[in-house]
Amino acid sequence: MPPRPKSGGGLTTRYLVVALVGLLVLGGAAAYGVTQLTGDDDGGNQSQGASAGEDSDNGSSQPKRKQGAVKPGNVTVAVLNGTTVPGLAATLSDEINAAGFKVGTITNFSDQQLAESVVQYAPGHQDEARAVSRRLGIAQREPVNPSSQALAGDATVIVIAGADKAP
Repeated sequence: MPPRPKSGGGLTTRYLVVALVGLLVLGGAAAYGVTQLTGDDDGGNQSQGASAGEDSDNGSSQPKRKQGAVKPGNVTVAVLNGTTVPGLAATLSDEINAAGFKVGTITNFSDQQLAESVVQYAPGHQDEARAVSRRLGIAQREPVNPSSQALAGDATVIVIAGADKAP
Protein backbone atom coordinates (compact mmCIF):
# COMPACT_ATOMS: atom_id res chain seq x y z
CA MET A 1 0.00 0.00 0.00
CA PRO A 2 1.44 3.40 -0.99
CA PRO A 3 2.14 5.92 1.77
CA ARG A 4 -0.55 8.57 2.34
CA PRO A 5 0.45 12.18 1.80
CA LYS A 6 0.57 14.33 4.84
CA SER A 7 -2.59 16.33 5.17
CA GLY A 8 -2.68 20.13 5.07
CA GLY A 9 0.74 20.87 3.53
CA GLY A 10 0.70 20.57 -0.27
CA LEU A 11 -2.76 21.74 -1.26
CA THR A 12 -2.93 24.67 1.18
CA THR A 13 0.51 25.94 0.16
CA ARG A 14 -0.48 25.83 -3.51
CA TYR A 15 -3.59 27.96 -2.85
CA LEU A 16 -1.53 30.40 -0.79
CA VAL A 17 1.00 30.84 -3.62
CA VAL A 18 -1.77 31.36 -6.19
CA ALA A 19 -3.44 33.94 -3.94
CA LEU A 20 -0.15 35.83 -3.43
CA VAL A 21 0.58 35.91 -7.17
CA GLY A 22 -2.95 37.19 -7.79
CA LEU A 23 -2.49 39.96 -5.23
CA LEU A 24 0.83 40.98 -6.79
CA VAL A 25 -0.71 41.16 -10.26
CA LEU A 26 -3.64 43.24 -9.00
CA GLY A 27 -1.30 45.52 -7.03
CA GLY A 28 0.92 46.03 -10.06
CA ALA A 29 -2.06 46.83 -12.26
CA ALA A 30 -3.34 49.33 -9.69
CA ALA A 31 0.07 51.02 -9.42
CA TYR A 32 0.33 51.26 -13.21
CA GLY A 33 -3.14 52.79 -13.40
CA VAL A 34 -2.29 55.39 -10.79
CA THR A 35 0.92 56.41 -12.59
CA GLN A 36 -0.96 56.75 -15.87
CA LEU A 37 -3.59 58.95 -14.27
CA THR A 38 -1.16 61.16 -12.34
CA GLY A 39 1.97 61.02 -14.51
CA ASP A 40 1.24 64.09 -16.69
CA ASP A 41 3.91 66.73 -15.97
CA ASP A 42 1.60 69.69 -16.57
CA GLY A 43 -1.06 68.58 -14.12
CA GLY A 44 -3.30 67.28 -16.90
CA ASN A 45 -4.08 70.80 -18.14
CA GLN A 46 -3.05 70.58 -21.76
CA SER A 47 -5.20 73.52 -22.81
CA GLN A 48 -2.76 75.89 -21.11
CA GLY A 49 -1.12 77.95 -23.85
CA ALA A 50 -2.77 75.92 -26.61
CA SER A 51 -3.43 77.67 -29.86
CA ALA A 52 -4.43 76.64 -33.33
CA GLY A 53 -1.55 74.79 -34.92
CA GLU A 54 0.12 73.97 -31.61
CA ASP A 55 0.85 70.34 -30.99
CA SER A 56 -0.56 69.18 -27.69
CA ASP A 57 1.91 66.27 -27.73
CA ASN A 58 -0.87 63.70 -27.76
CA GLY A 59 -1.86 63.65 -31.41
CA SER A 60 -0.39 60.22 -32.12
CA SER A 61 -2.04 56.92 -31.41
CA GLN A 62 1.01 55.76 -29.48
CA PRO A 63 0.91 55.99 -25.68
CA LYS A 64 2.88 58.81 -24.07
CA ARG A 65 6.14 57.55 -22.57
CA LYS A 66 8.01 59.14 -19.73
CA GLN A 67 11.73 59.01 -20.38
CA GLY A 68 13.02 60.95 -17.41
CA ALA A 69 14.37 64.46 -17.24
CA VAL A 70 15.84 66.04 -20.36
CA LYS A 71 19.60 66.53 -20.16
CA PRO A 72 20.24 69.81 -22.01
CA GLY A 73 23.82 68.85 -22.87
CA ASN A 74 22.48 65.97 -24.97
CA VAL A 75 20.15 68.15 -27.06
CA THR A 76 21.32 69.99 -30.19
CA VAL A 77 19.18 73.01 -31.03
CA ALA A 78 19.30 74.85 -34.36
CA VAL A 79 18.10 78.46 -34.41
CA LEU A 80 16.58 79.94 -37.55
CA ASN A 81 15.70 83.61 -37.97
CA GLY A 82 12.18 83.95 -39.36
CA THR A 83 12.32 87.76 -39.37
CA THR A 84 14.32 90.54 -41.02
CA VAL A 85 15.76 91.55 -37.62
CA PRO A 86 19.54 91.07 -37.90
CA GLY A 87 21.12 88.87 -35.23
CA LEU A 88 17.85 87.60 -33.71
CA ALA A 89 18.83 83.94 -34.14
CA ALA A 90 22.22 84.61 -32.55
CA THR A 91 20.56 86.29 -29.56
CA LEU A 92 18.26 83.30 -29.00
CA SER A 93 21.17 80.90 -29.43
CA ASP A 94 22.94 82.68 -26.56
CA GLU A 95 19.91 81.97 -24.32
CA ILE A 96 19.88 78.34 -25.46
CA ASN A 97 23.60 77.99 -24.77
CA ALA A 98 23.21 79.60 -21.32
CA ALA A 99 20.56 76.98 -20.49
CA GLY A 100 23.09 74.24 -21.23
CA PHE A 101 21.76 73.06 -24.60
CA LYS A 102 24.13 72.45 -27.51
CA VAL A 103 23.75 75.09 -30.19
CA GLY A 104 23.68 73.78 -33.73
CA THR A 105 23.14 75.67 -36.96
CA ILE A 106 22.31 79.38 -36.74
CA THR A 107 20.95 80.79 -39.99
CA ASN A 108 18.04 82.55 -41.67
CA PHE A 109 14.76 80.74 -42.28
CA SER A 110 13.25 80.75 -45.76
CA ASP A 111 10.19 82.70 -44.54
CA GLN A 112 11.30 86.04 -43.09
CA GLN A 113 7.75 87.17 -42.20
CA LEU A 114 6.96 84.99 -39.15
CA ALA A 115 4.93 86.78 -36.49
CA GLU A 116 5.13 84.02 -33.90
CA SER A 117 8.11 81.88 -32.88
CA VAL A 118 7.84 78.09 -32.99
CA VAL A 119 9.85 75.15 -31.65
CA GLN A 120 9.95 72.16 -34.00
CA TYR A 121 11.09 68.67 -33.09
CA ALA A 122 12.32 65.57 -34.88
CA PRO A 123 10.32 62.36 -34.34
CA GLY A 124 10.68 61.13 -30.76
CA HIS A 125 12.08 64.43 -29.42
CA GLN A 126 8.92 66.08 -28.06
CA ASP A 127 10.27 66.16 -24.49
CA GLU A 128 13.40 68.02 -25.60
CA ALA A 129 11.30 70.50 -27.59
CA ARG A 130 9.09 71.07 -24.54
CA ALA A 131 12.17 71.84 -22.42
CA VAL A 132 13.53 74.31 -25.00
CA SER A 133 10.17 76.02 -25.50
CA ARG A 134 9.72 76.45 -21.75
CA ARG A 135 13.19 77.96 -21.41
CA LEU A 136 12.55 80.45 -24.22
CA GLY A 137 8.88 81.14 -23.44
CA ILE A 138 7.65 79.86 -26.81
CA ALA A 139 4.21 78.26 -26.61
CA GLN A 140 3.97 76.84 -30.11
CA ARG A 141 5.50 73.40 -30.79
CA GLU A 142 5.13 71.22 -33.87
CA PRO A 143 6.82 68.36 -35.70
CA VAL A 144 9.71 69.37 -37.92
CA ASN A 145 9.03 70.06 -41.58
CA PRO A 146 11.40 69.27 -44.45
CA SER A 147 12.36 72.90 -45.21
CA SER A 148 13.46 73.68 -41.65
CA GLN A 149 15.17 70.27 -41.23
CA ALA A 150 17.20 70.92 -44.39
CA LEU A 151 18.50 74.17 -42.86
CA ALA A 152 19.03 72.72 -39.36
CA GLY A 153 21.28 69.78 -40.20
CA ASP A 154 21.40 67.10 -37.50
CA ALA A 155 19.64 69.15 -34.78
CA THR A 156 16.74 67.34 -33.10
CA VAL A 157 15.09 70.59 -31.95
CA ILE A 158 14.70 73.68 -34.12
CA VAL A 159 13.76 77.15 -32.89
CA ILE A 160 12.35 79.42 -35.57
CA ALA A 161 12.38 82.99 -34.24
CA GLY A 162 9.39 85.15 -35.09
CA ALA A 163 8.69 88.83 -34.61
CA ASP A 164 7.44 88.12 -31.06
CA LYS A 165 11.09 87.57 -30.02
CA ALA A 166 12.43 90.73 -31.65
CA PRO A 167 13.58 93.48 -29.26
